[in-house]
Amino acid sequence: MRRREIARLSLRAAGALLVLLGLVHLVATPHIAALLNGAPPRVRQLALGPTLLNHVLVGVLLVPLGFTTWLAASKNELGAAWTKPTLLVNSLAVLTMPALVLIFMHQPRYFTAPLFVAGVALATAAAVVVAVASWIVGSAGSRDP
Repeated sequence: MRRREIARLSLRAAGALLVLLGLVHLVATPHIAALLNGAPPRVRQLALGPTLLNHVLVGVLLVPLGFTTWLAASKNELGAAWTKPTLLVNSLAVLTMPALVLIFMHQPRYFTAPLFVAGVALATAAAVVVAVASWIVGSAGSRDP
């Protein structure tokens, strides 16, 4: 199998992983409220709505991010003018995910939650695959090295 085809299939898989990550985010949302149980009542009351909204928004936004990555890597669309900038923007967005998790979620207790660990693993795998495969697809142009 040629390198460009492997990259294309990897992008399709990464797109599916991003959609799955969005769904994991949405499934995990009901568990977020329990994280605020130890907070003072007023803090919990003020933080719960924005925290849940943020979690739902991220989940919802990951679905189209994954879908456009998956779609851009389809055989029929890969050479289209819109695919290269889409894959570039999606790659940059996905590459920020693991770094942002490490910056903001540095407390060890988060890494004991199975859904959190699954989400971090999916985000990291998707980031590496999307970046490398997008580079291969973009650098190959119309030829396959």
